[in-house]
Order: sequence, then structure tokens, then C-alpha cells
Amino acid sequence: MLDGPNTFRERRLGPAAIFLLPSLKLKGSSQSGVSNEARLHTFLMDHFGGYTAQAGNIFGYWRSEAGADSYGEHRQFSVAFSDDTKAGVLKAFLATLACDLDEECIYLLVGNEIFLIFPSTEPRN
Repeated sequence: MLDGPNTFRERRLGPAAIFLLPSLKLKGSSQSGVSNEARLHTFLMDHFGGYTAQAGNIFGYWRSEAGADSYGEHRQFSVAFSDDTKAGVLKAFLATLACDLDEECIYLLVGNEIFLIFPSTEPRN
């Protein structure tokens, strides 16, 4: 029988954030010469302590503000926010990554809210 106070252990990780990145562009190198994929891995491990990723048949269609239709194939990543400051940290990184990947924006789902994160206008080192 599995009822009772000591039948399982759990630890709340916090709200989830899910974002999509263009699969092929992740393989490319950043300005520092490190692959965008490796840079993303290091960032997620350092700031979130882990992440999950899904590859496969993840694709989307969208219409830009200028009215042009687009299509993209993506990899999906998810992290948990252990505190409220993590959302801003992730958004800032995604804005820089959007610029480096030459993306118009990056799709981000936090809880039940969807955001489009646009490229950073700050100069990169």
C-alpha cells in the first residue's frame, strides 16, 4: 500500500520556461568561436542547474509584423525558475542569442504566458 506521509519525496523546482531555437543555427559558432550550442549549454547549466531539450519534428509557421510568412524548424528547451530573478536572466540571454543567431525574435513560454524576445540592441563583446 502506498498511502501515508512517507511514500514519496518531492522538491518543487518552480515555474517552467520553454523556448524554441532554430536547430541549424545552433550548430554555428558565436563571435568567440564557441558553438552557439555549447554557449547555450554552459549558460543553462550555470544559471539554472540543468535543462531538458527536445529535438525532432518541432516546426512552426508565423507571420512577421511586416506581413511576411515564415517557417522554421526548432529545438525545444525547458528550464525551471527557482526564483523571480531567473526570468529576466533568461530573457536577457535569449535577446543576445537572437542577435547572434540573426533571428527576428525567440519564442518563450513562461507558465501560461507567451513572449517574443527580440534581439538585444546592446553591443556584444
